Amino acid sequence: MAQQGRGFWLHQFVEYGIAAGLIMLAAQTSTPAAPAVVGAAMLLNAAFTPGPLGAFRWFSRRVHRLLDWAIIVAALAAAIVFDGLDQRARLAMISVALVHAIVTLGTNFAGRAPRQGRAAR
Repeated sequence: MAQQGRGFWLHQFVEYGIAAGLIMLAAQTSTPAAPAVVGAAMLLNAAFTPGPLGAFRWFSRRVHRLLDWAIIVAALAAAIVFDGLDQRARLAMISVALVHAIVTLGTNFAGRAPRQGRAAR
């Protein structure tokens, strides 16, 4: 029986979109470091994981899930700790952390089962 949850391809797709949004936000804020770093970390996390949208496949989906939670904590910490963030960037970082947590909790991280060869006739 298959595990429940959204496919990993959708998880990666959402991460690419959020990362692009954070990087674009970094270009428009007075303190671009926090959104740029969190966006770049999210982009690299999606790209380095084996999956339909992964580019390099350097580490497993288990490591990806751990890094997802590290990125969520980093986004929240950046929103709380950095005094120089304007309110728009602070709200965006909190929103990104919330959306990323919801997506991570609802994703099926199990890999695809290996294909079985044709039965011998």
